[in-house]
Amino acid sequence: MADKWIKDTKILVTIQTIKYLIKGGRLSTTKGFLAGLLHVNPIISLNESGKAIVFDKGFNKKSNMEKIVALIRNRNLENPIWNYIVLHANNPEAAEWYRERMVQITGKEPVSVMNISPIIGANIGAGASAVAFMNE
Repeated sequence: MADKWIKDTKILVTIQTIKYLIKGGRLSTTKGFLAGLLHVNPIISLNESGKAIVFDKGFNKKSNMEKIVALIRNRNLENPIWNYIVLHANNPEAAEWYRERMVQITGKEPVSVMNISPIIGANIGAGASAVAFMNE
């Protein structure tokens, strides 16, 4: 079942700033500079092997959060969400925003709403927020 669970699980993260991705080596200085000039803000996810990838891009955190919710809503229509968790890096307001929308989409409360661990927070920066969910 582990292979199926990996395939059916997704995490989508919106970040406050790309500087931590550059410092951590997950984004090159050149790409980071260009993204900063264009005010591009990535939505980060994990691929099936656990490597961080740029899932999508937007021009600000709020539009990225809206994109994440729209994607989750569409995915839930195709295959209902079995369970989910809301994560944040010292950003309880964004976490509550996600919680409210996820309850509307799924009809259920999250397993948890929690602050991301300091190690992950150091790599993505304060202000990040995420939803991790598993489809049936």
